[in-house]
Amino acid sequence: MALATLPAEGHAGSVAYQNIRFGQAVTMSARVVTGTVKGRSAAKVDGGTFPYVEIAADAALKGPPAKAAERVLVFDGAAWFRHTHAAAIKAGVISYADAHYATPLPDADIKPGAAVIVFLRGEAPPPGFPAGAAFLSCGGCFERADRAADVARMKTAAFGDPITLKMGEVAVLPDGLELEVKGHTHKRPITGGPQKEMAEVEARIGTRTELVVLGHTIEPGTPPKDTWQERAWHEYQLVLIGMKQGAETTLRVLRKNP
Repeated sequence: MALATLPAEGHAGSVAYQNIRFGQAVTMSARVVTGTVKGRSAAKVDGGTFPYVEIAADAALKGPPAKAAERVLVFDGAAWFRHTHAAAIKAGVISYADAHYATPLPDADIKPGAAVIVFLRGEAPPPGFPAGAAFLSCGGCFERADRAADVARMKTAAFGDPITLKMGEVAVLPDGLELEVKGHTHKRPITGGPQKEMAEVEARIGTRTELVVLGHTIEPGTPPKDTWQERAWHEYQLVLIGMKQGAETTLRVLRKNP
């Protein structure tokens, strides 16, 4: 959701601003649509005026397929939230998270004829909004159409659960942590010695990025002994639990003091 209420816990209301990167925008959205901007307008709903961008949908990259000649009227859900919660916000008795896309298109680029990607929430706007209306998943989440191929690379992952990634796929954790397998390597074993293969995993969150190498060692014996490496990275524990050389990697991510 673009905005979510947070427990006030007896304190004055506050706003927590969140930056949403591309991968998180994909995984948090119920529908991702690519299309062409047809124009801008505004709708009057419940005494307020709410601007929207009209998109001629070409294809759905995630979620329900685009219909023939479908038009999507894209509204900012944050404006509606502030309208419906105006009294509580003014009184300072509500706290909420306000999420914004980290790399939004310049507003001047969202013009008739422009090809764009839009990230949309799943719930339909309430009665009073025009047909075809949809809320953005977060503020400003319009993206360049040439990133369409990247949408399919983003995979939703959860802390503690195994996630299997093919080369080029990206695991996106709930807090925005991204993991991308960049490559596999292996060491030629000495005769009778252990075999070792390694997965090179790029971990990134916010402005932090690092290539983390995780190894799998097979010690000779009856039966052979497998050792899967794990490493700490900031507040996370990255655990290698499976790999197929040159094809896919299975990881588990734990978060310390969640």
